[in-house]
Amino acid sequence: MIEKIGTEEYRHFSSPSTEMVTCIEKLHRRNARPITVAEIGVGVGATSVEIVKRLRKGDSFHFFSFEDEVAELQSDLAAQDYCVCELVPHGNSRKAFDSYCWPLAKLCLENEGGSGIFDLAYLDGAHALSHDGLACVLLKKLIRKGGYLVLDDLNWSFANSEVQNPTVFPQIRSMYTDEQINALQVGMVARLFMNHDEDWKCARYTGRRAVYRYLPR
Repeated sequence: MIEKIGTEEYRHFSSPSTEMVTCIEKLHRRNARPITVAEIGVGVGATSVEIVKRLRKGDSFHFFSFEDEVAELQSDLAAQDYCVCELVPHGNSRKAFDSYCWPLAKLCLENEGGSGIFDLAYLDGAHALSHDGLACVLLKKLIRKGGYLVLDDLNWSFANSEVQNPTVFPQIRSMYTDEQINALQVGMVARLFMNHDEDWKCARYTGRRAVYRYLPR
């Protein structure tokens, strides 16, 4: 999978999140203990590679996507000399109503009453409210106090996507209404579940991405 990074065909998926790198560095400065990072939606592994390069022995990296994708990414990352952290894949099937929300929900139930699992999570999934709204709610339950949640593509829509707009991908019209195709659905997730939650502070906003911190009070 990671051999696709930087190729012309996958240029839209080849830019890693610099916000994730910054958050990992902050967490390492703040914590003597190992940290746990999650990525929801792996693309071709561009951000995954940068995460793993910066995780230390004892740290853990959980990644969520389709079963075949996480299996391929796990194999690619494990073969790299820079990979010293624990790799924890979470795959879901390609059935119509299955998604990364299912393993996230199972983790929430397993951790019910606990103090969280992740120190940092990156939500870069389907970019649809129906998937990422639930994923955001679940991740908020899984992030430890003082931890971070990064939302990607706040200004993205199916209409302005170079690969999923109706002209390139006509099938999108059978999946979503015109209103949904034009909506900034990840931006809606931020407004609905993050921006007015007093337990979370927006630590950085770039227009494309927002970094939220779970206040340790």
